[in-house]
Amino acid sequence: MSLPGLAEPGRGQRTDTPIRPLDLSGRERQLRAAMTAMDRIGASFARYARRSMPFLARHRGRIVAAPVQIASMATDAESPLPTGPSYAVRLGTKDGNAWATITLNSDAIALTLEGALGGASGAMPVQLTAPDLTPAQRALISRVGESLALDLATAVREEARLSMTILPADSSPPAPSNDSLEVICQVEGLQVPASMVISASAEALEAAAREQAAPADGVHGDPRFLEAMQEVPLEVVAELGRISLGLKKVLSLRVGDVVRLYTATDDPVSVRVGGVEKFVGMPILSRGQLAIEIRSRHER
Repeated sequence: MSLPGLAEPGRGQRTDTPIRPLDLSGRERQLRAAMTAMDRIGASFARYARRSMPFLARHRGRIVAAPVQIASMATDAESPLPTGPSYAVRLGTKDGNAWATITLNSDAIALTLEGALGGASGAMPVQLTAPDLTPAQRALISRVGESLALDLATAVREEARLSMTILPADSSPPAPSNDSLEVICQVEGLQVPASMVISASAEALEAAAREQAAPADGVHGDPRFLEAMQEVPLEVVAELGRISLGLKKVLSLRVGDVVRLYTATDDPVSVRVGGVEKFVGMPILSRGQLAIEIRSRHER
């Protein structure tokens, strides 16, 4: 019997993927927003994962997220397969357009077993192979792995506004033609060189980043132009009232004369922005000065 997500080398499942060096003149530049989002997801996951691995605090261990990298999902037959078992949990959205994965290497599995069972997590664990794991150990790894997957889902939801759930172990893996973004989370402060790898679909993160960066009205443009537009001064006029006077009356106005308006003291007044009626307000006193309290938008 094999644990879902647990695989031995040589059975057609990989836990590492070839890493391409960054080239900011090509695909990496196009995915810049997604890479920024994934970098933040990695940092958040490193914090949240400590809740799923509380034994790290006893040994003053910490989880450190490395910089994000772009990894090809295509398999490379020439790359050596890792030794020992690994455990992977896949996440996905309901529509299937976005996915994420967390993978524990064999040292991370050994560290989890030692720490969760109260062992000396600072000691070097024994090399594991899949048949060495007892049913109880498999159940423990499954529980911790799912908890870590939920930590990853939380980080993705907070950063990219994508709601993901844990997929069944027999679900189809991501399409090999898609690029993925990876962050290696290394456990430091212990003698065990354990690591976890989180990955996510680059296209989904890029689309989410573009959607969040878009203006509320859906108009796309240079963000620098939109930022500069916020500093443009506009004249705001609160119109207390209007009246028509003949030329003779206007010429006869003197200091001290009273011009009566048709507006009562408790009538709403029009507030114009750039010469256009935008709001309806009420005259009030604020800190000893005449002011206008905005009550509603102007209805045309």
